[in-house]
Amino acid sequence: MITCGFEQIGFKKSKTTGSVNTKRIYSAGRKWLGPTFTFKKFDAVGQEIMFNESTVYAAPDPQEDVEDDSGASLTITVDIHIIYFVIPEDLKLLHDEYDVNYHPIITSSALTALKDTASKFTLKQFYTEREEVENKLLLGIQQRLGGMCCPVNCNVSNCFVGCISRDQCTVKDKGLFVDARYLQLTNLKIPYEVEQRNLKTLIITEETAKESFTQQAAVIEKETEQKVQQIKNSALEVTANSTAQAALIAAKSQASYRQILEAARRKGLMTLFSSTGLSTVEHKNSFDYLRSLADNSNAHLTVDFDQLIMGPTKLP
Repeated sequence: MITCGFEQIGFKKSKTTGSVNTKRIYSAGRKWLGPTFTFKKFDAVGQEIMFNESTVYAAPDPQEDVEDDSGASLTITVDIHIIYFVIPEDLKLLHDEYDVNYHPIITSSALTALKDTASKFTLKQFYTEREEVENKLLLGIQQRLGGMCCPVNCNVSNCFVGCISRDQCTVKDKGLFVDARYLQLTNLKIPYEVEQRNLKTLIITEETAKESFTQQAAVIEKETEQKVQQIKNSALEVTANSTAQAALIAAKSQASYRQILEAARRKGLMTLFSSTGLSTVEHKNSFDYLRSLADNSNAHLTVDFDQLIMGPTKLP
């Protein structure tokens, strides 16, 4: 019994002659092939390609880039991780073309596709449209490694626009017979001079925004002071008006009080004069004089003395 691992697929291979039967693909499990046969195995799981600190060149941007003589301003250092899978139905073609030593060739082709695709984007796009750049890099590598054929399973590796249906693909359309499904741009380093220029641009932008906010704050502060002063003026106006209204009401009340009091006094005197029979002016004046004296707290009245009518309350 010969075992093919759960992460592997393979062809039947003769131990004696070394010939490989590529008519049938064996999946994971224990198989009885006979004592003179074994498996020629291929990885069925995702295989990783890692490009650490790889140098790519961005497209020039007349509005942003200031390229020196060496072209350094267009240089970008990237870390890229790619996962690709062998295609079981194309495993025979992969074996016939590259045997089991396909990984270095796949890696080299992926790097070429990466550099070719990266050159279509400007430096600014790499850090402002990173997701879009990442998707386009994956598409470029897919088309280099898998050709123009649609992926075997489009719900795993999305079919790209213009891909050829697999039942119509020729060998030339299948690229390197593998399916690049995933790509991740994990790190990105832009040139120092570009980084500094972008930093200065951001600083100027922030300073401009700060100045704008400062001016707005000053305007708002002045407007607030004006509104506060208007409210204070309104309060003073209301207070002054209320005080004047209160004084007017008090004056009217006092005048009304005096008017009512005098009217009641006149009516009372008329009743008194009528009831006592005081009808002459002399009698009325004398009565009024005596009443005024009686109201004076400093006056002392005596009765039946001819010489003393009014004097101090205490005799010396």
